[in-house]
Amino acid sequence: MSAVALQREAAPRASLTPHARGLYVPDPDRARYECALCLSGGGFRAALFHLGAVRRLYELRLLQQADAISAVSGGTVIAAFLAARCAIWRDRQLSAEAWEHDIAQPFRAFVSRNLNTIPVLRGWLPWNWNRNTGVEALAKACEERGLTAQTMATLPAEPQFMFDACDLVAGKTWIFRRTDRPKELADLKVATAVSVSSCFPGFFRPYARSTPQKIALMDGGIVDNRALEPVWNSARRLLISDGGDVLQPKWGQSILWSLIRSAAVLWNQSQAVQKRWIISGFDTEQLHGTYWGISSSPMHYEQRPGRDAFPGYSPELARDVIARIRTDYDAFSDAEAAVLENHGYFMVDAAIRAHLQDVERPPLRAPHPAWMNETKIRTALVDSGRKKFLGRW
Repeated sequence: MSAVALQREAAPRASLTPHARGLYVPDPDRARYECALCLSGGGFRAALFHLGAVRRLYELRLLQQADAISAVSGGTVIAAFLAARCAIWRDRQLSAEAWEHDIAQPFRAFVSRNLNTIPVLRGWLPWNWNRNTGVEALAKACEERGLTAQTMATLPAEPQFMFDACDLVAGKTWIFRRTDRPKELADLKVATAVSVSSCFPGFFRPYARSTPQKIALMDGGIVDNRALEPVWNSARRLLISDGGDVLQPKWGQSILWSLIRSAAVLWNQSQAVQKRWIISGFDTEQLHGTYWGISSSPMHYEQRPGRDAFPGYSPELARDVIARIRTDYDAFSDAEAAVLENHGYFMVDAAIRAHLQDVERPPLRAPHPAWMNETKIRTALVDSGRKKFLGRW
């Protein structure tokens, strides 16, 4: 037995009250889902990272086993895309070529054009004050681009899709889903749920409704950027894909900079605490599953004797280039899309290989083998971290 295990064995375990156990500790006896996939926020960057992740999960037959998909902000874009095409991938095994044609290519086309600049500007016009114009314009743009025309009531029964927003009134996660919502929201468009989950503070006003209760909803990443809240204590297995923002060093002297930076540091610290809790939960086996993040590398995963090295990008490229790509709904280039999709694909394979040994692993097929040269990637993505005021057109 290891020294850590002996320490755990020797340390007295504090008993929890039934109240605390019910609120703060996962309980397999309360599980509603066998396998839940969580897709984080992070704009089109996260959505493309998740595109690679779900591609490999599909090859591993884990995507088909997921009976819950919880998503927030950028993650809702790929989740809505999968929901609209559920009949294509859920009940039959697509070839790599069919997945590329039916899923990957249409999604990359969706993120190749600026999405939110015009909706943001429309929402801040003086005559649209105190209206939901910006969010509704974003939803309309999503539908016009072919994201989905579904309503919440017409979502697939399985897997259960959950689109998470932040309820500013109650200070907690608000979940859009097929069931468990008032009748007044049954006809809400999925594109609207995606837009509400994505309305970042400062760019969009809160999405407000007064019936059947007063709500003011904003980007779900404010309260939970990994989309864990709906499923952390109700799923036997958690698969967590994290393409969210990574705080980078930044210097400024103005009062406005200090205010914005303080908010960013506070949010980043909450994400760090949640990540520690996730990893600790997996380590102590209170949680079951695995986690992969955009700033990590397959090389960070444990190398066991007799096994080949995990393929993928280096830690330096992941940290210094990929994790610095902007997190917005601006147009993404073919190079950015290819690298992000590759990275998500390889990160999933490494996470599953290291932590879920019961999963059979078919051979790897990199989505974009032409984009594995890291020197080429650094050159192509040199400007990818810079946001432009009116976007890339």
